[in-house]
Amino acid sequence: MRIAIYDLRFTILFLCVALLLIVHAGCMAGDSSFGNHIGINHPDKKVSPPVMAVYEGKIFISYIREEEDVYLTVLSEDGKTLIAPAKINDKTSPANGIHQNPGMAIGPNGEIYITWTSPREGDEFAADIRFAVSMDSGKTFSPSIAVNDNTTSSSRGFESIATGKNGAVFVAWLDGREKKQGVSSAYFSRSTDGGRTFEKNIKLDDNACPCCRTAAAAADDGTIYVSWRKVFDGDIRDMVVAASKDNGRTFQQPAVVSRDQWAIQGCPHRGPSMDIDEKGVLYYSWYTEGSDGLPGIYLSASKDGGKTFTSKESLPVGNRVFPDHPKLTVGKNGTVYLVWEEKTPVLSKIMFASYREGKGFSKPEQLSQGVRRSYEPVVSAGDDGTVYAAWGYDEIRFSKVIIRAMKP
Repeated sequence: MRIAIYDLRFTILFLCVALLLIVHAGCMAGDSSFGNHIGINHPDKKVSPPVMAVYEGKIFISYIREEEDVYLTVLSEDGKTLIAPAKINDKTSPANGIHQNPGMAIGPNGEIYITWTSPREGDEFAADIRFAVSMDSGKTFSPSIAVNDNTTSSSRGFESIATGKNGAVFVAWLDGREKKQGVSSAYFSRSTDGGRTFEKNIKLDDNACPCCRTAAAAADDGTIYVSWRKVFDGDIRDMVVAASKDNGRTFQQPAVVSRDQWAIQGCPHRGPSMDIDEKGVLYYSWYTEGSDGLPGIYLSASKDGGKTFTSKESLPVGNRVFPDHPKLTVGKNGTVYLVWEEKTPVLSKIMFASYREGKGFSKPEQLSQGVRRSYEPVVSAGDDGTVYAAWGYDEIRFSKVIIRAMKP
């Protein structure tokens, strides 16, 4: 009888210790600074990864649903729906599937600009880059227009968008109009009339990796940056940045961010992320497997307008995981905020860390919860210093968009 009582007490003690360890692990997962999860449920559809922007305390989330329509949802800071999911495109300009999110940028007066890749008849992967604008905080959108001025049937996609302080809109994308085997070209166009029209397209460079998304960023001084993964001799696929000092009229030759020497006969589908602080420093994050074949995600910076970059610093990823899809934003205090994925064969989680020059990275925090797949995070900083992270989350038969916020 005493043995049985002892066994029972031992079992209870063991369960209590196990429960404490589980609670401790949950606290260590990053709940210390970010608030509760805000969710946008899609109970009947799969959706693309989200894209997010923040303006005057409102959270703008755009995504593509599996019937190939582009949507926008507007939330308050506490997760209340201000504008229910509204379709942006019409039936003549569907999106090219849910494999990538739309592009989105907010203008200086709250204009909402959305881009997406829309399929067209003709060659395999033939498409146009479509653009639409809302002048009433997302309630209505203009009919979409094509950004590309070349009407021949060719592959186009993996676009990015940025807005300047003067209200100009900048769009970059990968374009196959030259019909080169295995590569695309990096193209760019701008609008100076609020998105009603776009200027003649500019070819920035040849031999772009055809499926790694571009990135665009605009500095307050009128410098525009466009980045992509370039294919060098020997199937080396390293990241480059081209800068414009005249508000997007002309561009310098692209500069290599880091000589990673990643040789791969195929497109890794992993583009860069970049943003600019108030001093004009360009921060840049990307994925590579380098000459050693080991996956890694890195941070670098340029203080001379994109001519040269600092030595890369490895993000503080965990052990025995596959790091992926880094995204960054820069707050008004100069702090760089980063999110990324960490994956194993059975688990996937979203991580967060901050970075300050001279101080390095903060201790990483896990933002996601649950055992199902969390993927392709994005991050944005509000004018009040609040940092927002969003990502896709798969349930068994549908998807969610998860948002969390960290107050200053």
